Amino acid sequence: MEIDNVLLTAYEIEIIQNILNEKDTVDRIYINFCNPWQKPRHNKKRLTHPKQLEKYKVFLKPGGEIYFKTDDENLFNASIKYFEQEGFKIIAKTDNLHENPIWENNIETEHEKMFEEQGITTKALIANLS
Repeated sequence: MEIDNVLLTAYEIEIIQNILNEKDTVDRIYINFCNPWQKPRHNKKRLTHPKQLEKYKVFLKPGGEIYFKTDDENLFNASIKYFEQEGFKIIAKTDNLHENPIWENNIETEHEKMFEEQGITTKALIANLS
């Protein structure tokens, strides 16, 4: 069976609005182990920052979801606030994705494997655009 409803893109997020618009819609966005940008002056570069979430709303369908994974607790906690601030509903979250899976068929990334081997858990959430 040929899959014809999936599109993977490899573009810088800063130019995504030049590629996708309100006519190009997606059901789900995956954000996996992005740079946490720890310094407060750099927080606006986070892929879950409200500035970025506003961009995603242009092409994320109503009811669309963002699946987010990170090893960084500060980024995870800040992201929960960002999602809620921008009108997303957190429908599932966990501090340890491998012990408490919140979605089926998790595809383990290279970073995820590396961090798990170091004893660093994967934090994850699913945010819904209502």
